[in-house]
Order: sequence, then C-alpha cells, then structure tokens
Amino acid sequence: MDLPEPILAGLQAMGKEFDLNQIILFGSRARCTNGERSDIDLALYVKDTKQYYNILDYTEEMETLLMFDIVDLNGSAVSSDLLDEIRRDGVILYEKV
Repeated sequence: MDLPEPILAGLQAMGKEFDLNQIILFGSRARCTNGERSDIDLALYVKDTKQYYNILDYTEEMETLLMFDIVDLNGSAVSSDLLDEIRRDGVILYEKV
C-alpha cells in the first residue's frame, strides 16, 4: 500500500465521522504500482445518496492535491470485474469495531 500517512489518518477520521463499516483502498495505490500523482481509489458502503455527497465533500477538503475516486459498493452500477479487483487487491484502511 502506498498512501501518505496524513491522508490515511484523514480517511480513518472520515470513517468514524460518517459511521462507515469499512473503507477499502484498491487500484494502483493498493498494489503499489501507482505514480506520484495517481488518484486514490476507495470503496465503501454508504447509507444513502446524501451521505455519499457529504463524503465527496469531505475528501475534497482534505489537504492533498491528489484526486479521490470513490465507489459506493451499495450502488447497482458496480461491475463484477470491479468487485473482483476490490476483493483481490483491496486493503482495508478503516473498519468499524
């Protein structure tokens, strides 16, 4: 996993603030094949559309120039190929205890 510590801490705080069950990092940063400016791919289960947009706002306000790509695993538009990638390469960054 290749993720700067301040971003990891911010995402863990986000998990608590939004009462998320899990935040999963996937894609090139999970596989450590990312470039310096690669985006941060996250998968999570959100309660509703309002929460999803609040999470997008939260990540936009984080102190980083990196972009976030957030996938709602409750959404019907998630392809089976993407789910397979998340299962195969995903790294759990936050998990509610």
